[in-house]
Amino acid sequence: MKIYSYFLSPSLKKIWLSADLVELLRWSQPGPVWLNLQHWLSLVHPDDREKADISTQKKAGELDRRVTYRIKIADSEYLNVEDLRQEILVEGTGTRLVLGMLFPVPPESDRHRLTVQEALYEIARLSVEKDNLQELLRAIHLTIRNLMPAENFYIALYDKETGLVSFPYFVDEYDQPPPPRPAGRGLTEYVLRTGQPLLASPEVFARLESEGQVESIGAPSVDWLGVPLKIQDEVFGVMVVQSYTEGLRYNEEQLKVLSFVASQAALVIKKNLAEELRKETERLLTDSFASIQDGISILDLEMKIVRVNPVMEKWYAHALPLVGKKCHVAYHGKDDFCVPCPSLNTLRTLKPACEVVPRTGPGGKITGWLELFSFPLIDHVTGRLKGVIEYVRDITERKRAEEAMLASLKEKEILLKEVHHRVKNNMQIISSLLNLQSGYLKDPEARSALRESQNRIYSMALVHDKLYREKDLASIDFGDYAEKLLVHLFQVHFPNSEGVTYSVRVEAPALTVDMAIPLGLILTELVTNSLQHAFSPGQGGSLKVSLLPEGNYLVLEVRDNGRGYEPSAGSRFGLEIVRLLSAQLGGEFKITGLAGGGTLARVSFPGPGQLRVEKSAENL
Repeated sequence: MKIYSYFLSPSLKKIWLSADLVELLRWSQPGPVWLNLQHWLSLVHPDDREKADISTQKKAGELDRRVTYRIKIADSEYLNVEDLRQEILVEGTGTRLVLGMLFPVPPESDRHRLTVQEALYEIARLSVEKDNLQELLRAIHLTIRNLMPAENFYIALYDKETGLVSFPYFVDEYDQPPPPRPAGRGLTEYVLRTGQPLLASPEVFARLESEGQVESIGAPSVDWLGVPLKIQDEVFGVMVVQSYTEGLRYNEEQLKVLSFVASQAALVIKKNLAEELRKETERLLTDSFASIQDGISILDLEMKIVRVNPVMEKWYAHALPLVGKKCHVAYHGKDDFCVPCPSLNTLRTLKPACEVVPRTGPGGKITGWLELFSFPLIDHVTGRLKGVIEYVRDITERKRAEEAMLASLKEKEILLKEVHHRVKNNMQIISSLLNLQSGYLKDPEARSALRESQNRIYSMALVHDKLYREKDLASIDFGDYAEKLLVHLFQVHFPNSEGVTYSVRVEAPALTVDMAIPLGLILTELVTNSLQHAFSPGQGGSLKVSLLPEGNYLVLEVRDNGRGYEPSAGSRFGLEIVRLLSAQLGGEFKITGLAGGGTLARVSFPGPGQLRVEKSAENL
């Protein structure tokens, strides 16, 4: 069936006629053609020009969508036509166009021969006028009732993805509209499977049932007439009329008529289904867009705001309307782009970006903080960049919590430093008291014992002093610690240390406080033992200290080239302390004399992060 269509521009007063319409007018030149609107109106019968003239429409929405008039064909003959019009607004320009379709209206004497053609024209008209699927199917039903008895009528649609048969339109004197169901063995499914029209009389139904092709569903009908709704070779539905009385039977001629009508109706229904799906998808996207509790902003290539969700409008209510403004103007009240700008970076690199930006209120006052993620918006048809999607999350509370936590950590750091400082000061006071006490003692051994106690206190005080001065309050660089401790011990044990050189080698990770303090005491005892018992005043020699890893263990060694290992009464107490502290570290202590002279003291213990087993004094 030919569609005699035209496009009209009221503003330009120009009309475009399709090739089929030019042929209908019996013009010698082939179409399509452009005409002046006045030229077109001159072809309309003088008595009909007023109602045919679209230029009389004053404003949008006043268009008479259905007009019947006479138009000249050949030289003097007029043809009755029905003009169906649809107003179209060109998005983004505001330009108004009119799409029209002309349908010849046959003379009254020919109506009995052209009822099917009229039905096709009516369905074509419905495709323009009906936006709702239910209204469209109801109108198609009424059109078919003008062609044949069709009181009992339904349309079934098949969804390949779900495998369900649904009944969007169902009128029947016995059965209620069925819910969507899986495709079974009914007559409807038979037409869906075969793709062929079917006139199922009781005899035909009985034969198909005996062959296992179909089964009875619903009230039994006398005649069942079903034709496929298909486009090309794709069957997507079935159009059915049926009779329950013997006095109303269908024939092959009516089957052909229904098939002919269904071929045109299939295009209209498919188009309407696609439009319904598009609208439903658009509604879903719009609802989803509006329901997101974070901010969404879509920008074009010029960084202009194209669309925002309600959250963005709520945040920036003082800057409404947002759409159409540059993002830096609407969101930040700036005349130029923000630095850094994640969205601008995304436009340049086509890669997602993220940045924390302030949320501003009236007057540019910062009212909160936002985490802004920008993603490239790509046209999947052309592959071209269309703009940027900004996903914005309010992190004001998180930012405040982080700031509060940092402030709290700073306060705790200051408090810990103060604790370490006071512990160090208290130990220095104790050391000073011991030093003062030793001035009143005449016994050399007692004075020596007090001095060794002072050294032990100093080794512990030195740990707290380092922690007080370092940024890291949890660990200590043992290399630097050992250097300072040896300097102090060499000064205390002068003149024994005169001429003695020392070296420190540490290749171990930073130690925790609970490891550094006992290890510092061990080092104090071992170095003190060497300086007191291995060297004489002015003798000279060397002392080597090392802390090196061996597998999962750390090994502290104190090696001297003095007189060799000869435990004395004075050294036993210090070595006993070393054994106890080694057990506390979960390690072992050994001291041996060297063949070439000198002594090697060795303490091995699990390194940081390794399991330590403390040994009790009874097991030593």
